[in-house]
Amino acid sequence: MFSFKSFYYLVFILFCYEHLVAQKDICTQDDLLNKIGSWKKNEDYLSPGKNYTESTKPEIFRRLDKIQQIVHEAYAQPKGMEARWKHQIYGTPPFKSGTVGYSLWAQLFEYGCDVKTHNPVLYDESDDDVCVFVNHFDRFFIYDTSMRVGNLFVALMYPRVGKLKEVDLFQISLVRVDERFIIISRDGQLPYVPLTEKQYLVALKRKLQNEENSIVDRSLKNAKNNDQKSNAEKFWTSRYDPKIKLIDDYLSKASEDELNKLALVKDMIDFKKFYAEKEGGRIPVILNINYFNTKQAAYLPQFMLVYWMWNNGEGPGGGLLRPVPPDMNVCCRVSKYFKESIEQNLDLNALRQMLDK
Repeated sequence: MFSFKSFYYLVFILFCYEHLVAQKDICTQDDLLNKIGSWKKNEDYLSPGKNYTESTKPEIFRRLDKIQQIVHEAYAQPKGMEARWKHQIYGTPPFKSGTVGYSLWAQLFEYGCDVKTHNPVLYDESDDDVCVFVNHFDRFFIYDTSMRVGNLFVALMYPRVGKLKEVDLFQISLVRVDERFIIISRDGQLPYVPLTEKQYLVALKRKLQNEENSIVDRSLKNAKNNDQKSNAEKFWTSRYDPKIKLIDDYLSKASEDELNKLALVKDMIDFKKFYAEKEGGRIPVILNINYFNTKQAAYLPQFMLVYWMWNNGEGPGGGLLRPVPPDMNVCCRVSKYFKESIEQNLDLNALRQMLDK
C-alpha cells in the first residue's frame, strides 16, 4: 500500500531532481562569453555645427567608415554583446580651427542571465560604449569662461592616469573607474597647451579680482546707506583678498624654474597649493590655436578623441560606491573583455595615419 511516507519521499526526490536539473542549466559568465554577437549599423544622427556643407557629407562618412573598421578590428567578435554603431555629424569645432565636427558612436548591449529561464537574454540598456570624436572635444573640455590666458578660455583636463601605447590616458573619475579617453594628434603636437604654474596663477588672480570687483560693485549699488556699503565691501574683500594674497605670496617666493613647471590643480576656484597627479592634480589648459591648419578642407581629421566606457559592476551612475571595487572577473567578464579588447587591440597608429587625409 502506498503510504503517506512514501509519497513524501517521492515528492522529495522529484524536488531534488528538478533542483539538480535547474542547477545544471543555470546561465554562467562562460555561457555569456560564448554568445558571439555582431556589428550592426543604426540610423545616423545629423545635427551639423559650423563649417559643414551638404557636399562634404560623403567625405565625412567615408572617414567614419574607416574609423569604424579600425574599431571593429579591435573588437571583431563581440563576446556576450551586440554592437550597434552609427555616423554622427555634430559638435562645436574648436575656436577658429576651420574644422567640422563629427564622430563614430558605438554602443554595446550586453547579454545577461534571465533569472527565470536561466538563458542568456539581451539587455535593452547599455553601460558599454566606444566613441571616436573627430575635430571636437565633445563634453571633455569644460571651459571656465571667467578665466583666460590672453583671449583663450582655460579648461581643466580630467585626471591623467598614465599612458596607453605612449599616448596620455585620461580617466573621468579617480573614484568610479569606468570611463577613459585618449587624444590622437599629430606626432609631437597637441591641440591644447598645458599651463605653467605662473600662467595659471596669473590667470586665476585676474579671475578672482574680476569676481571681487563685480560683486562689490553690485553690493554697493544695492546698499541703502553708507553703513551697508562699508559692511558689504568689508565682507567681500575679506573673502577674496586672502585668496589673492596666497597667489601673490607664491609668485614672489617661487623660483622661475618652479613657476615654469606644469601646473597641477584640483579645481579653478581658488589656490592653496599645487598637487601631484597621484594626489588628484589635473592639468589646466588652453586651446592650441597654432595646431590647426585652416587652409585645408574642413572635413579632414586634425585630431581625434577616443572615449570608452564599461560596466564595472558598481551599478547605475549616481549610486552608492562600494568600499571595494567589484571584481570584474566575478561580476562583469563580458564588459571586462570589451574594455581590454579596446585598450589592447585598438590600432592608434592607424587612427593617427588618418589625420590630415
